[in-house]
Amino acid sequence: MIQSMTGFGKSVISLADKHISVEIKSLNSKSIDINTRIPLIYREKELDFRKLIAEQLLRGKVDFTILVENIGNQTPSKINENIVKAYIEQMRNIVDGDRTELLKMAVRMPDALQTSTESITEEEFAVIFEHIAIAIADLQNFRLQEGKVLEKDFLLRIQNIDHYLQQVQALDSERLLLVRERLEKAVADI
Repeated sequence: MIQSMTGFGKSVISLADKHISVEIKSLNSKSIDINTRIPLIYREKELDFRKLIAEQLLRGKVDFTILVENIGNQTPSKINENIVKAYIEQMRNIVDGDRTELLKMAVRMPDALQTSTESITEEEFAVIFEHIAIAIADLQNFRLQEGKVLEKDFLLRIQNIDHYLQQVQALDSERLLLVRERLEKAVADI
């Protein structure tokens, strides 16, 4: 069965506080070339992701993406209130200004936002690996469907070549007779 090198696979995971979308796209390439776009929090498993993809797809230029949409009430960043207030007070000592404008400037200052380091459980990684496998299967199914279309196109082209070859062979026998007659006439004239 012919299999195309072009394909796309996707799987979506819905967890309690976020939606995770796993996408894999492939194009033709002699060897496996994996380009990843994943959030920093998943970087520790990037080599495992790459290994799984390389084992399944073998070749192709592959773009692998994990997109995370937080739907929970918690945000990964929190405003460091004490530091923001201190910045506002310092700026008030320098210049009189609108409190809103001072707040806008204060939240841009260093350490105004605290980013909490989120950790991923092994169970969540296991779910992600399952959905990577689903996206790979989806991509391979896409490749098979594309391969069927290519096979149909190849067979049609082969039939056309065979048809034209038969026409050429029929014309060739006439052409040989005409060449023979022309050569015999040229020899006779000499």
